[in-house]
Amino acid sequence: MSPPKIIALVLLISLMFGTGLQVDRRHMLAVFKNYWLMLGALIANFVIVPILGAVLVRLFHLSDEVATGVLLMAIAPGVPFVVLAGGRKKGGSLGFAITLAIILPALSLITIPITAPLVLPAGEAASVPPGHLLPLLLFQVVPLLIGAIVGDRAPDAAAKLVRPFTLLTLLSLIVLLVMLAPAIAKSVGAVYGTRGILTELILVVLSVATGWILGGANAACRHTLAAGTALRNVGLAAVIATDSFAGTAASAVVMTYLLVQAIVVALVGAIFKRTAEAEEAS
Repeated sequence: MSPPKIIALVLLISLMFGTGLQVDRRHMLAVFKNYWLMLGALIANFVIVPILGAVLVRLFHLSDEVATGVLLMAIAPGVPFVVLAGGRKKGGSLGFAITLAIILPALSLITIPITAPLVLPAGEAASVPPGHLLPLLLFQVVPLLIGAIVGDRAPDAAAKLVRPFTLLTLLSLIVLLVMLAPAIAKSVGAVYGTRGILTELILVVLSVATGWILGGANAACRHTLAAGTALRNVGLAAVIATDSFAGTAASAVVMTYLLVQAIVVALVGAIFKRTAEAEEAS
């Protein structure tokens, strides 16, 4: 296993375990019982964003290879980083963020084989290897459940563990970004000039707006769903791109999408955080 993959696993496990330590079962049950909110989240991520992606790649007349990379991200929602980008510290709902981090990737394993033939350019067939994708889901769910058990059985110990695991998550994220920087820079260079980056930027912004609109009346839930809808599952999309579209620009487009969504969500998260702090102060 390569060093970036090892760091990525450390990042994922520390993030989900640290999140599990903070799980409030009452909040999560309240989220599950909010049927309209959950329905809005599913429609935003599995229906509206793929449709927007399909419309945009045709509107900008992208080549099949570039369009494939954009659409792979559009049909692959759900990423654990919604806990960081749309959780309580960003003015969002931690319970809702955790719910999205579990449900969206799990459902993606079912929906991608259905939506891929519908939106990908004609002649482009994506195979979704479950043997590669299921570990991604397990590395999210298992640490989260262990953390939740520790938090429930030993709350004092859990409170002491939150800070070190948060620091480990941030450190792993920084190291991973440094390792991936050359690959991301190379991908940006490959995609630059194809209108792919502009398409990705517009799609991410529209995804934020979609999540915001369907997030309901609660500001915290709107913040969380806006971030959760914009953040697409780069791990899932990258696996499909490298397995089904090796030697094409699809993988490079997926990497540039990762960069674009990270920048947009970071900016939006800063705005949401200031808004939440201002409302709390007033």
